[in-house]
Amino acid sequence: MIVCEGTRCRIAGAVTVDSVGSLLRELRPHLAQQVDTLDFSGVETADSAALALIFSAMRQARQAGRSLSCAGLPASFITLAELYGVAELLPA
Repeated sequence: MIVCEGTRCRIAGAVTVDSVGSLLRELRPHLAQQVDTLDFSGVETADSAALALIFSAMRQARQAGRSLSCAGLPASFITLAELYGVAELLPA
């Protein structure tokens, strides 16, 4: 589930291979507008698809001429990013 207010979108629930496609479709129009922060503090479950969500969102924001930051990243996101060698690419 995604709730957007102003320039911030809060993602809650599961961010897994089963949910990431619908989350990206829901997020896409917001990224095309003004969103510059993704808040993951409501995420309960995540797998490596969460990284795909972040990097896809970063790419879409960049195409719209903006940068994207992430807040509330669960420790599991950081662990996955370190495992895959992409931790330095996560927007702070």
